Amino acid sequence: MNALKLPEGCSIVSQPIWGAIGYTCPALLGTLLAAPHRRQLLFIGDGAFQLTGQEISTMLRRGAAPIIFLINNRGYTIERMILGPNAHFNDIAAWSYEDLLHGFGGKECGKFIKVGDISGLQKVLQNPSNGDRLLLIEVSFDPLDGPPGLSEFGKMARDYDYPTSYGMSSVKS
Repeated sequence: MNALKLPEGCSIVSQPIWGAIGYTCPALLGTLLAAPHRRQLLFIGDGAFQLTGQEISTMLRRGAAPIIFLINNRGYTIERMILGPNAHFNDIAAWSYEDLLHGFGGKECGKFIKVGDISGLQKVLQNPSNGDRLLLIEVSFDPLDGPPGLSEFGKMARDYDYPTSYGMSSVKS
């Protein structure tokens, strides 16, 4: 998201690198409390969300109305790029994200939409939420689907974090 060009008056809060996994959902809560008059969007992977997604219960209780794009790629894609696509420790539990709003007590305060492809996402974006309640949009991706350059970044991180002396240089992306 850091490469995103935003209109004048918009700002972005992001984690600097993958090592801050789980930071963005509580950061969203903080920005909602600090600036409730501003429209807030969150883009978060399912792995990071599973660490701190309970903050949605506070958002719902306080009547906050962000739009949350939950990127469901069934695990830690960045880690798959670093330590191999089939490393089992990058898999996560398959949550029913649709049931979370009800479970967090916000059935009336929030709305859930699930999209599985670009056309479904485009349709949702044509009719964005009017900002009266939280909107959770689950967007499904393949486990290795990532932005351009992620695979190369993963290789650089692997080479830096796991040099040959540790026997990790043979891990393939």
